[in-house]
Amino acid sequence: MKKVKVTILSAVICMLLVFPSWASTSNVLKQPEVALQNDVTKAEVTKWYYRNIDGVKEKRLWSITYGYWKTEWMPV
Repeated sequence: MKKVKVTILSAVICMLLVFPSWASTSNVLKQPEVALQNDVTKAEVTKWYYRNIDGVKEKRLWSITYGYWKTEWMPV
């Protein structure tokens, strides 16, 4: 009986020593992916709007990304 307990205890200790190395390997593989996603810089999206006032064509730049006018009306 004592021999069986020692064998089971040895097996459990071996499993506990081996398992953390598997867990740490999977975490190491996931960390660079998260770091790459956070380092991505996206360009601002803008659009020019045009109007015709008394025969004078004007344009103004709108930021689609942030939702505000980037310029005043200016002649083209």
